[in-house]
Amino acid sequence: MPKKSQYKRKLEYNNTYNRNNYRSFSVRFNNKSETDIIEWLEKKEFVKAYLTGLIKADMEASKNNGGTD
Repeated sequence: MPKKSQYKRKLEYNNTYNRNNYRSFSVRFNNKSETDIIEWLEKKEFVKAYLTGLIKADMEASKNNGGTD
């Protein structure tokens, strides 16, 4: 059996690490009906940080309202 290249070993390691340590979510926006959202997000330098901040604020508000969500 041929030896795996260094690239393939790194790729395999990274894929395993990511699978074990991260959770991924995907969101799609319609180009025609949600252009305002798309444009808004495209203006953000760090979309993940922006969305994380919104979610954390919502979690805190929910906690303060007795967790009605």
